[in-house]
Amino acid sequence: MVPLLMLLLVLEIGISFFSPLLPQVQEEFRVSAGKVALVLAIYNGIRLLFNMPLSRYVARAALPSVLAIGGGILGLGGLVVAFAPTFAFVLVGRAIMGLGSATFILAVHFWLARVATPETKVRLFSYHQIVGIAGSALGPALGGIVAGWFSWRHAQALAVIAGVATLIAGRRLPYPAARLTDPGTALPAGGGRVSYREVASAGMAMLGFIFFYGAVTATVVPLFAARTLHMGPAAIGGILMLGTVQRFAAAMVGGRLVTRFGTRRVVVGGLAALALSALSFLAVTEPIGLIVAVSLISWANLGGSFVIAMLTDRIPEAHWGTALGMNRSMGDAGGLVAPLLSGFVIDRYGFDAAFVVTTGVVLISAVTAAILTAAPPQKVESLAKGGVPGDS
Repeated sequence: MVPLLMLLLVLEIGISFFSPLLPQVQEEFRVSAGKVALVLAIYNGIRLLFNMPLSRYVARAALPSVLAIGGGILGLGGLVVAFAPTFAFVLVGRAIMGLGSATFILAVHFWLARVATPETKVRLFSYHQIVGIAGSALGPALGGIVAGWFSWRHAQALAVIAGVATLIAGRRLPYPAARLTDPGTALPAGGGRVSYREVASAGMAMLGFIFFYGAVTATVVPLFAARTLHMGPAAIGGILMLGTVQRFAAAMVGGRLVTRFGTRRVVVGGLAALALSALSFLAVTEPIGLIVAVSLISWANLGGSFVIAMLTDRIPEAHWGTALGMNRSMGDAGGLVAPLLSGFVIDRYGFDAAFVVTTGVVLISAVTAAILTAAPPQKVESLAKGGVPGDS
């Protein structure tokens, strides 16, 4: 697991550095907030388009090769963005990067789900969350520093380096064996059936978490900090890094809460808390207030990384290709809509309205996930006929 998690760290840096660069991209190409948000939206849109076919391919392919392919595609997209002569080329490069990251992330999810046992699943996905947080912390900070010293084009080297490193190292990782599970307490690999209510519940949760990140962390906060608080890319990246570092502690707390209260309650309850935390930005007038608000949303993010664990707990392995693909598709639908909606609201109504709209959308996703989670007992039992214990 350690080599995989180290590679995940490198790639997370390469895919999370872009947010502090948005103001520079907007200034160079002289586009509105709504148009510059397309840079983020197309990245998630291409993932949405390819998640289902990719998930079925990944389910049958050698995972180390898939990791390498994903890294190579990501690096290629980074090069296209770095040398883009027009804004249209930036969008093309970001679309290529989205395809590469989707390929890599789906392979990681399959990898973790295959090697985890019911006893180790929460711990493994906690490690996944912590490593993802580390990459998400270092990426904006490094991207902001490089953009502040040189330009946003130079910061694209982070994506290229991450892609090349994954391309070279991915094939060398040991291939994961099938899950080691107790036959008396697990669904057989080919048994059971897909409960689309379970898939939709986890999908709505994933949509909410990724929408929040795409709207608040990746779009509204960088533009708000640059246009309203007059902060540079290095300072923006530093604040985003500070907030993300605090998610380390939140991840540890989330793991303990999952052990005590169950994955579903932590995921859905954490999503509702995250939605309400966005309202704290309404009181921000100084950089110190931005630090406090970013810290608050970081501590509120308790359950995002446990969505996949919640899903694979209830779905037989034979159907993970469909379930994980649908889950990522719903999440990336949120990631696609988030910057487009946020950019539109900022242009028409201002930053405060964008934070309020984000709260409303994420709360709706949390309520929907909670309703879908309350499945009738007989449906839960029919899924758990292999002996998987229900998650309260």
